[in-house]
Amino acid sequence: MIITLDGPSGSGKSTLAKRLAKVMNFTHIDSGSIYRAIAYYFFTSNISAEDYENSLENIKISYAKNGVMLNGKRLKSEIRTIEVTELSSKIATYPFIRKYVDEIIKKIAKRTSVVVDGRDIGSSVLPNADYKFYIEADIKKRAARRILQIKRKNPESDIAVSEVRDDLKVRDDRDKNREYSPLCVPENAIIIDTTNDSVKESLQKITRIIRGLE
Repeated sequence: MIITLDGPSGSGKSTLAKRLAKVMNFTHIDSGSIYRAIAYYFFTSNISAEDYENSLENIKISYAKNGVMLNGKRLKSEIRTIEVTELSSKIATYPFIRKYVDEIIKKIAKRTSVVVDGRDIGSSVLPNADYKFYIEADIKKRAARRILQIKRKNPESDIAVSEVRDDLKVRDDRDKNREYSPLCVPENAIIIDTTNDSVKESLQKITRIIRGLE
C-alpha cells in the first residue's frame, strides 16, 4: 500500500507521516530528508551549482526505517542546520535533482508499503497512491510550530516569529511556482487542515479514512 501526505513547510505532514507509518507498520519516507542529504553533501563538499548534476554520481542515498543514509553514513541533526535547510529548498527547484529523488522514492515504494511525505508526492511522484492526503495549516500556526522546533534544538535562539513567517512565505512561493512539479493539491487528495487540531486528532482523522470509518 502507498499513502502520500503533501503540503507546505510547517503544516505537520512529516510528523503525521512518521506517526502514521508507525501505526500502520509501514516504512516512512521523508522526501525532504533526501533533499537535505543531497544539500548536506553539496554544502560540506563545497560543490558549486554548476557541478551539482555531475556530483550526483558520487552520492549513494539509501533509506531505512531509522532514517536516511548518505554514502553509508546515517544522517541526523547535521541535515537540519539553517545552511542545509536553505540549500535544500534551493536545490529542490532543479529538475534533475527532483528526478533523482523521485527515482529513489519509487524504488522503495515498489518493494514495501510506505507512507511518503513531501511537496509533490501524490501529484507527481506516486500519483497512483492508494490514499493521498494534502496537509495544510494557516501561516501563523506553521510559523509557531517552526519556532518551537528551533527552540527545542537551540533554547538560546532569539529568532522572531515574523522572520520565520517571512521565510515560510518565500518557501511557499518557491514551491508553488517552480516550473517542475510545483506544490499543489493532488488529484483526488483528501485535505486535512491541522490548524486547530493536535497531532493525535489529525492522525485519528487520517487513520479512520484509511480504515473506512469515515
